[in-house]
Amino acid sequence: MTYSLRRVLLGTGVVLASSAATFAAAVAITMSSPAFAAGKDYRFELVQAIPAGAGKSDVTVRLVRTADGRPVGNAEISAATAINTVAEPAGSRRFLVETATAGPQTLQVSAKVPGATRVERSFNSSVKFMQERTIRGASEVVTGAVTFDAQ
Repeated sequence: MTYSLRRVLLGTGVVLASSAATFAAAVAITMSSPAFAAGKDYRFELVQAIPAGAGKSDVTVRLVRTADGRPVGNAEISAATAINTVAEPAGSRRFLVETATAGPQTLQVSAKVPGATRVERSFNSSVKFMQERTIRGASEVVTGAVTFDAQ
């Protein structure tokens, strides 16, 4: 084997080895992203329900994580049967609900929880450049119900 052919083969082997290492590192970084939560990981809680006039109630609802009981601050909570909604602090939402009769009432609610954010990094060894991008996971819709007493 001639010297120039050996040098080309050795150079090609180094490039392939560095490419394989870069690919393995990129796969490891990508695979280490957090797992996405399921709908059973959340629950809706009734914060308060107060009368708001004849046949109406002000109902405040929040979405919490079942694992630690902390409110989900960035969730978009909605209810189809509510007349008006007002955002409250700590991940809560207040609804004005029309109630036909006094007694226990059920309000169907849903929330859109933004997906987890992860950062992907890849290193190009030939130009010694680290590329980084932020990827937001798919949002999850959580549905549930809260029960309150109407006056």
